Amino acid sequence: MTATLSGYQLLETLHSGSKTVIYRGRRETDNVSVIVKTLLCEHPLLEDIARLRHEYQIIEPLQIPGIVKAYELKNYQHGLALVLEDIPGCLLQELIATQTTTLITFLKVGINLAQILGELHAQQIIHKDIKPHNILIDPDSGEAKLIDFSISSRLDKENPTLSNPNLLEGTLAYMSPEQTGRMNRAVDYRTDFYSLGVTLYEMLTGILPFQAVDPMELIHSHIAKTPPAPCSETVCRVLEDVPEAISAVIFKLLAKTAEERYQSAWGLKADLEECLFQLQTTGKIENFVPGRQDKSGHFLIPQKLYGREAEVATLMAAFKRVAGGSSELMLVSGYSGIGKTSVVNEVHKPIVGARGYFIAGKFDQFKRNIPYASLIQAFQSLIGQLLTESEAQIQIWKEKLLTALAENGQVIIDVIPEVELIIGTVPPVTQLGTAESQNRFNRVFGQFIGVFTSQDHPLVVFLDDLQWADSASLNLIELLMTDSERKYLLLVGAYRDNEVSPTHPLMMSLDKIQSSGAVVDNIVLSPLQLTDVETLISDTLNDTEASKPLAELLFHKTGGNPFFLTQLLKTLHQEDLLTYEFHSGVWQWNIQHIQAIGLTDLNVVELTARNIRKLSLETQEVLKLAACIGNTFNLDVLAIVNEASSLTTAAQLWSALQAGLILPLNQDYKIPLAFNQENSGSVTLTDVKVDYKFLHDRVQQAAYSLIPDEQKKATHLKIGQLLLLNTTSEERKENIFALVNQLNYGADLLIFETEKYEFAELNLIAGKRAKAATAHDSAVKYLQVGLGLLAEDSWHTQYDLTLALHEEAAEAAFLNGDFEGMQRFVEIVQNCAKTLLDKVNVYEVQIQAYIGQNRLLEAVNTGLKVLKLLGVEFPQEPNPSDIGQALGETAAILSGKRIEDLIDLSQMSDRYKLAAMRLMSSIFAPAYMAAPALVPLTVCKQVNLSVQYGNASVSPFAYANYGLLLCGVVGDIDSGYQFGQLALTLVSKLNAQEIKAKTLLIVNTFIRPWKDHLRETLEPFVSVYSSGLETGDLEFAAYGLLMYSYLAYFSGKELTVLEKEMAINRDAIHKIKQETPLHYLETYRQATLNLLGKSENPCLLKGEACDEQIGFQLHEQANDRLGVAYIYWNKLLLSYWFENYSEAIENTVIAEKYLDAVIGLPVVPLFHFYDSLVQLAVYFDRQESEQKAILDRVQANQEKMQKWAHHAPINHLHKFYLVEAERHRVSGEKIEAIEMYDRAIALAKENEYINEEALAHELAAKFYLSWGKEAIARTYMTNAYYAYGNWGAIAKVKDLEARYPQLIVQSNTEKLETNYLQTIQTSSTTTAGGQILDLITVMKASQVLSEEMVLSRLLEKLLKNVIENAGAQQGYFIAKHKNKWMLEATGIVVGKEVSVVVNAEDKTDSPLLPVALFNYVERTRKNLVLGNAVKDSRFAADAYITTYQSKSILCLPLIHSGKFTGILYLENNLISDAFTPERVNVLSLLIAQISIAIDNARLYTNLQAYSEQLEAKSQELEANNEALQASERREREKAEQLEKSLHKLQQTQAHLVQTEKMSSLGQLVAGVAHEINNPVNFIFGNLTHANGYTQDVLGLLELYQKHYPSPHPEIQQEAEAIDLNFLLEDLPKLLSSMRVGADRIRQIVASLRTFSRMDEAEIKAVNIHEGIDSTIMILQHRLKAKSDRVGIELIKHYGNLPQVECYAGQLNQVFMNVLSNAIDALEESLADNQGQITTPTITIYTEQIDAHQVEIRIADNGLGIPESVRQRLFDPFFTTKPVGKGTGMGLSISYQIVTEKHGGSLSCTSEPGEGAEFQIRIPVYQEISKNFATDV
Repeated sequence: MTATLSGYQLLETLHSGSKTVIYRGRRETDNVSVIVKTLLCEHPLLEDIARLRHEYQIIEPLQIPGIVKAYELKNYQHGLALVLEDIPGCLLQELIATQTTTLITFLKVGINLAQILGELHAQQIIHKDIKPHNILIDPDSGEAKLIDFSISSRLDKENPTLSNPNLLEGTLAYMSPEQTGRMNRAVDYRTDFYSLGVTLYEMLTGILPFQAVDPMELIHSHIAKTPPAPCSETVCRVLEDVPEAISAVIFKLLAKTAEERYQSAWGLKADLEECLFQLQTTGKIENFVPGRQDKSGHFLIPQKLYGREAEVATLMAAFKRVAGGSSELMLVSGYSGIGKTSVVNEVHKPIVGARGYFIAGKFDQFKRNIPYASLIQAFQSLIGQLLTESEAQIQIWKEKLLTALAENGQVIIDVIPEVELIIGTVPPVTQLGTAESQNRFNRVFGQFIGVFTSQDHPLVVFLDDLQWADSASLNLIELLMTDSERKYLLLVGAYRDNEVSPTHPLMMSLDKIQSSGAVVDNIVLSPLQLTDVETLISDTLNDTEASKPLAELLFHKTGGNPFFLTQLLKTLHQEDLLTYEFHSGVWQWNIQHIQAIGLTDLNVVELTARNIRKLSLETQEVLKLAACIGNTFNLDVLAIVNEASSLTTAAQLWSALQAGLILPLNQDYKIPLAFNQENSGSVTLTDVKVDYKFLHDRVQQAAYSLIPDEQKKATHLKIGQLLLLNTTSEERKENIFALVNQLNYGADLLIFETEKYEFAELNLIAGKRAKAATAHDSAVKYLQVGLGLLAEDSWHTQYDLTLALHEEAAEAAFLNGDFEGMQRFVEIVQNCAKTLLDKVNVYEVQIQAYIGQNRLLEAVNTGLKVLKLLGVEFPQEPNPSDIGQALGETAAILSGKRIEDLIDLSQMSDRYKLAAMRLMSSIFAPAYMAAPALVPLTVCKQVNLSVQYGNASVSPFAYANYGLLLCGVVGDIDSGYQFGQLALTLVSKLNAQEIKAKTLLIVNTFIRPWKDHLRETLEPFVSVYSSGLETGDLEFAAYGLLMYSYLAYFSGKELTVLEKEMAINRDAIHKIKQETPLHYLETYRQATLNLLGKSENPCLLKGEACDEQIGFQLHEQANDRLGVAYIYWNKLLLSYWFENYSEAIENTVIAEKYLDAVIGLPVVPLFHFYDSLVQLAVYFDRQESEQKAILDRVQANQEKMQKWAHHAPINHLHKFYLVEAERHRVSGEKIEAIEMYDRAIALAKENEYINEEALAHELAAKFYLSWGKEAIARTYMTNAYYAYGNWGAIAKVKDLEARYPQLIVQSNTEKLETNYLQTIQTSSTTTAGGQILDLITVMKASQVLSEEMVLSRLLEKLLKNVIENAGAQQGYFIAKHKNKWMLEATGIVVGKEVSVVVNAEDKTDSPLLPVALFNYVERTRKNLVLGNAVKDSRFAADAYITTYQSKSILCLPLIHSGKFTGILYLENNLISDAFTPERVNVLSLLIAQISIAIDNARLYTNLQAYSEQLEAKSQELEANNEALQASERREREKAEQLEKSLHKLQQTQAHLVQTEKMSSLGQLVAGVAHEINNPVNFIFGNLTHANGYTQDVLGLLELYQKHYPSPHPEIQQEAEAIDLNFLLEDLPKLLSSMRVGADRIRQIVASLRTFSRMDEAEIKAVNIHEGIDSTIMILQHRLKAKSDRVGIELIKHYGNLPQVECYAGQLNQVFMNVLSNAIDALEESLADNQGQITTPTITIYTEQIDAHQVEIRIADNGLGIPESVRQRLFDPFFTTKPVGKGTGMGLSISYQIVTEKHGGSLSCTSEPGEGAEFQIRIPVYQEISKNFATDV
């Protein structure tokens, strides 16, 4: 679209910016060339229009040659067009970019600009945007013109506010430090001098003084950095050398503070003219002092701080600490006007360097009831800064805020609505109880602040006038500063110390903060000293001596108060009592005149009021209204109460702005001033927010004092009424506090009831808002005012309003701790409310108040009373029959209903039933503690109501508690578990966040442990904690952490890790101030510390965490039975574990009395478990009658345990078996005890209860020891020893060492275990440094040795492992080859890693190696340990030791089968005696294994090399075949022989690896077989003789009977007694059955020996089915069901097979490998199962194919084998199993056995998802070949 402007022709576009367009045009009337400046946007913003109008108003009256003239301002489209004169020339910026210049030209331009600024400043105008882009230069005349006055100011000074650097007014690269808003300085005309300095710098150099790109970095440069000297340290545009004088002028212009710059443009001009004159006359500049002629008639009081150097330094130091990661509270106190704010604002400067945020808020004496007023103001300004950032940055802040606030964003939006502009609309928050709401608000606000406190952005929050802070703000400050985890926050609070007393709320809050250990510093500002005042006056008047009498006068009149002093000085100047004599250039005054006029007799408020009275009446009136609004005020609000337009009101404020009595808070103040009533048209300021503040509280106070006292209430009332009349209902809600505050000041003046009720309703809204923001004190005050406005008959005329006010007042009083006031309001409602439902709310408040006062029974009784009125009645003291009846009624109501269907019940709507449900939930906690018998009744009733009337929001909690009753009381665990699952599902469905933490805790504490592994409940407890924090349910959040620690302890979690977690949980619980669960946790933590060996007496709970005696007193005073129960329960465990059985019995008796306090808890089964163990431990110490009682008691316990084990075998079955083992032990039933011990151990291990596995091993060891089987006992006790060690129970490990040294201590290694565990599992310093290298070293090294066959990799891993664990700096492996030492591997510690190089050296007698040591070790074949090698006379001459001054050295010879293999060399040059004897002993254990591994690896390497050589030879023979035709046959035979040898070598390689694998199994089986075989052979061998002897005896008896048919009567009687005839008949049978059993054992042993010694097997005809069955027998344990999978079904389809000739043992190995792989495949399939496999199955088929072959097929129904894997199944070393799970040799060996040893075939068929089948075919008859006479 072509631009057109009436009366002008627009010829060309000169420039198009982001907001404006510049045209060159021609005026039609006189054909004059003009410049037209218009707005780019077709519908511009009001701010842009105002800025153009403002520029016209600035320029139009000016008659300055250096200023472009403004012709007119015309309407243009929807905006304006500014018509300016067209001046020939170009922008200075273009000249700088394209041309060089001379010093003369430079100086002339500078002089011209100084002249322009001088004239401009004389008109009281500050340009604020001097830069080359705004300077026009006429190339012909060299004259300069200044343009663009769009941001210029007509005020003497402006106070810039902190804002985003990108939105600062002006151009950042040219901006003065004070104009950035980060210097604690006002902006006056001297800001233009700094910008001019930057411009002149750029004219000289062509570059800016600061090259930073980042805005904050650029601001920091302006504030704190010195630019390089122009031309001497930079590039240069001028053709000559730049004299230092010119640089001095520029640097004076660029001074950081305005006081150090030129004070007038005329002084600058004079200096530039002096330079130009000297340069033109002499060619150089000499004797030049910048500013010598700089005199200013401006009355400028220096803005620097006087006498505050120490205070500022203290504040700076605090910020530095905070920027380093701390959090502090800095208090600044002093009288009003003493300079507190000025001192605090000095922190602006370092904040820029640290890229921090500074926000400030001010409490207002007229807004004390508004909660969080100052904090809201501060964070509103911060959000305002953020909103100015880029869209990308806003998105980042949005993500951070949403992450921090989660679902609670609305909590912050309700307080700081501007947050919604960043995070958007969020869901409403869950309505919670009062305490929970308070907790939630505190936590969420802390998280909100946490978003802005980081290392990258520390935050400084300045809260001024804390003496007027509301209680809610003080509480929040206390919360923030007592948070030990908060970092990067400096909270600075200023207050008037003369207006607070020790009992002032502020001082009491500060005492709490200090007593919590938070860092609190206090800067006390005193009045200025006389010397400070003298300096200030001297600097202001440029006179040191003459000004002293005046300074002394002002000092005494103001008392050294800085604000009073500056105001008095300004008044003296305004009254012409301080005048500037231009001729002499000095300030003049007359002390007598000053004293005579009486100014100095006024106080600061009177003086300020006097100055206000000099303003126009309309300005005075508007200032009075502003003072009523507050310290800060908004133009729109002020216009409403002024009953005038915003434009008129702004104009009335203008003179107050000029006088400096009020300050604008942003630059938008210019917008209304740019319009007047005539040209305003339809201008509205709805989208523009213009805010002001009073210069100081004293100015506000002075303006307020101008209102007569008798008119103040009326004034406030009128203000409130006008605001009420002129705001929408939405605006009223948003500004409810400000509105109600005004109305309440004048509430006494109200006459009409309708008005009173309206105001009462507004106070009700304000009270609710304050209560929601947890500002309870403010809520009370608003509600009391509302109640005071009610008429006597309001219960009849305004029932709803009156009821609501009383309800809210009762709750607010309770929350504020005023229980008497609460009770008064409750009684009024109880007496006056119409219906019972109207009273329920206050009853609930009353119940909460009783709970808060620990009056638990009163809380319960109140609830019962109201429930009775609601039709729900309970007996006062329930008995067991009442509980049984309640459970029966609930069971009847639930009869026929599926538990899982209850989730689909409708929502409860009956108001009476809902009220009853809420009340029963309210009394649940006090009833549980004070009247536990009532709990089953209330829970059952809640379930009944839910089933009959629908689910309520509290129903999930009721269902969870009912599940607790079913599991813990009724014993119906399955139904209880279902109710627990129902509760969890319903919580999710209803999104019942307010009860989520409670429900999760009940289900996972009281229900799931009866079915699920304890460890599975741990993660949900973390959710309990986080949910409790989210919803403010801090009590249950704390119990979540307690139960996590509690169940982790019993589930066998490693104690070192657990103790650290407990300490973290303790701190978290302490932080949220939950004392009861904290005490419980400390009890368990102390028990853990006892087990870790961190207490003097392991059976006494006394140490770092708690003291049981103090705990007993604490819990008994509070009637806390659960706390007492926990102490005795832990003492019971500890005394039993440490074999203090007498004390254990005592603790058992006491703990049993407290079982009612732990109903349903997992500790109940544990009690019965340990009760049985304790009783059986003392069994033999009791009388026979007591022994029977013990067995009866144990039997009763076991019946319970068996039931629990039925439902949760994973938790309880091993406990049941262990007690059974102990019961059999005391009953002398050894065989049964053996089986039970082993079952208990196996199950505890399988279910990962390491603590109870250790206990089972220990008890088994004691059993065998008592039986005299010390060898077996040693095995079990050693297992117990290491299991306790793995659990981390150091004290128990030491106890076993002390009690059973003969069962454990067999070598130094075992001694070291305890020390190792102690070393790694405690944080304390240990002196046994050399004992660290034990179990880890041995295990790691053993793993390396067993897994690695390649020599280079073996050496690398081994050397790295040993160096790491031995504490060496470097190490070598040295071997001897051909009588020369060879360094085969070198390891050196580099940083935190060990770098290993193999074959680093091939030289032998290198001087870089300690050859003398090697020779010594080789010859002596002993370990060599040198504590300080350089001092050992034997090796002092060694070149290596001499060169490197070696200290600690360890040389270990590697010897295998008497053969010297090499040397392991370790060195540490940091310390002496690094390698202690203990450390050497541990390494010595590995030496033999290392030697064997290295020999095997070398053999493997040699075999590989030989194989490669043979293969190369074979290829060579084939290549030369034609050339060797004469010997073709011989060579072919040789080649064939070589191939066979190669094949044999490959077999040998496989054999080496397989032997390594099978050796472990072989050793185990051989050991077992040997142990069993000897006694079995003894039995079997003697049975033959016993049989013969028996036959002889029987024959003799037969002869006696034959020859003496009538024996003696006594013989006859005895024969009948022993039933001789039966005995003679049965004895042979008995001996025969014993022989059969012994033979069976021999067969099993023989089968085991076959697997362990297969080389002894021989070829023979065997029954294949017997071989398969024996293999299945060995694998039977893998087929059984386990905790994590079902059992594997095995189906056999055996055909009719003949006897098959084979190597039976080797064929059994094939069956073993194939079946094991099938089981592995099924287990892997089950682990990855997606529902495909229901019953894992292995099927075995056998059949005879023909007369010569039989076939065995073994199939599984797993996931199958991919084709790529199937093709490589039989390749050596191929495996798909993880490292350490297989070698890849099983099927390869099997293939060799079947194909080569038996001439058969082995194949596999498989389809993915269809399982796999292995087919084995072997001949029925074998042809024995000598080639395969040996085993593979």
